[in-house]
Amino acid sequence: MLKILHIISAVAFSASACAALLAPALAADKVNIAYIGGTADVGFYIADAKGYLQQEGVEAKFIVFDSSARMVAPLATGDIDVGSGAINAATYNAFQRGITMRAVADKARNKGDYSYQALVVRKDLWDSGAVRSLKDLKGRKFVTTANGANEAAVIEEAMRSVGLTSADLDMSLLSMPQQVAAYASGVLDASILPEPFLSAAIKQRTVVSMIPMSKLREDDVSGVIVYGDAFIKNRPEVARKVMRAYIRGLRDYVDALKDKRLAGPGAEEVVDIIARYSTVKDKDVLRSIIPHYVDPDGTVGVDSLRKDWAFYKEVKLIAGDVTVDQIIDDSFVAAALKDLGPYKPKR
Repeated sequence: MLKILHIISAVAFSASACAALLAPALAADKVNIAYIGGTADVGFYIADAKGYLQQEGVEAKFIVFDSSARMVAPLATGDIDVGSGAINAATYNAFQRGITMRAVADKARNKGDYSYQALVVRKDLWDSGAVRSLKDLKGRKFVTTANGANEAAVIEEAMRSVGLTSADLDMSLLSMPQQVAAYASGVLDASILPEPFLSAAIKQRTVVSMIPMSKLREDDVSGVIVYGDAFIKNRPEVARKVMRAYIRGLRDYVDALKDKRLAGPGAEEVVDIIARYSTVKDKDVLRSIIPHYVDPDGTVGVDSLRKDWAFYKEVKLIAGDVTVDQIIDDSFVAAALKDLGPYKPKR
């Protein structure tokens, strides 16, 4: 009997010893992902909610930031592996100073009917006929969220198309929530608003959507996914795993787009996931707003970024010689597409 107990103990010890040896190999790769919490981070929401990250052996920790600018330092130090935001003038200047990161995948665009941003004008100005065209904005109070941001570049292009420039506007800076309040107070004339602020202001009857962003610049890129250099250099295989999961999430989202809404295959599941992860909790709002577009293969929209860069350079918002090509690393998308193949819509 004693001999049998020894054998059982030996087997148990051997099994636990094997488990201990295997545990490090089976441990999940921990990845810190920073995001703003808007609807455009949907690719990662779906990748986490539907288990795509877990299937890749990735344990994601999502960290909320109030702006993409605040992600720059922790991305540079490696405290954050993945960021979600925009490529703007500050990105190029940080890169010039050695604070480097790379745009690795698409996040949000204004394309065709899926223009989730629009040039809006205060409703009483529209109703009176005082503002009905870009030329009518001359001398009007116009705001952006930052001087060196995509919306500033787009409005400059738009004004030039009618023989004016943004210098012909009474320009200032306001956050999105502040803009909605300023329209209600009657102290703001025009701006570029994204969803869900766009629908909220229209519902309050304080603004009119004058021109969709995609009509000002078709296929305009408003957001990208970035990897910190430490993540790219030290854990490239994990970075590839994250990308595969992210692109699977993007494809589920694109499948859910139909008729300018989240109304396609799997839309209700996508709405539920966005409401669970994002700051927009009202599912009726998510069903009613114009959703953003994103490339289901994850490819970064280089042409749009180059137009932004040219504007930043012309108005001297970029101090050095860093180019768009230096900011972009498309190798992770390429590797993911090699494994996943090109996007094929469900419908």
